[in-house]
Amino acid sequence: MFIVLDGMDGAGKTTQLAKLHQYLFSKDKRFRILSTREPTFGKHGKKIRKMLASQTDPYASSDELFDLYVKDRKEHVGLITSFLKQKDGNVPIVLCDRYYYSTIAYQHAQGVPLRKAVDANKSFPKPDLAIILTLPPEVALQRIAGERGAEKFEQKGFMEKLKQNFLSLKEHLPDRILQVDCSGTVEETFAKIKAAVDGILQAQHL
Repeated sequence: MFIVLDGMDGAGKTTQLAKLHQYLFSKDKRFRILSTREPTFGKHGKKIRKMLASQTDPYASSDELFDLYVKDRKEHVGLITSFLKQKDGNVPIVLCDRYYYSTIAYQHAQGVPLRKAVDANKSFPKPDLAIILTLPPEVALQRIAGERGAEKFEQKGFMEKLKQNFLSLKEHLPDRILQVDCSGTVEETFAKIKAAVDGILQAQHL
C-alpha cells in the first residue's frame, strides 16, 4: 500500500505522517512501514534544498527546479517500488511526505505549464490514496512564522495561487485524492486522515 500526504507548507504534513506511522504500527504487527519524503536527501534532492534555501523570488529557476524534482523522483520511486514488492508474509506500506502533487502545484504556480507538469509525472506509481492538506494562506503563514522567515514559497500571493492549484488537482489527475482542510487542531485533522486510511484498509481487507 502506498499513501501520500501532500499539501501546503504550514499544513502539518510531517506531524500527521508521524502520527499515521505510529497508528498503523500499533494497528497490525503485519504492517511493515516505510516513511519517506521528497525532496529526498540524494544528489538531486540536496541540490533542490540548496536552491530553495538561497532564493527569495518565488518565480526564479522554475524550469531548473522542475527538472530536478522529476530526476529526484525517478530515483526515489525505485526505493518505493522495491519496498512494496517485498513478499515476506508481512504487509508493506509506504508513507510519503510530498510527491508529484507538490511538483505540479508549486511549479505550475511558478509558471510551468500545467500539461507539462502533469505529463512529466504521469509514469510514476500512483498512490492508493493521496491526502492533500490545505488551509487558508494567512493561517499557513501564521503557523510557519515562528519556525523560519518567509521563504520563496511562503509569500501570501504565491500561497493563494498554490492553494488553488492543490484544490484543482482532482480535475486533472485520475488519482484517488482526498482534500483535507487542516485549519483545525492536529487531532481534528488526524481524525479525518485516520478515517480515510481505515477505509482503504477495509477495502483491501486489511
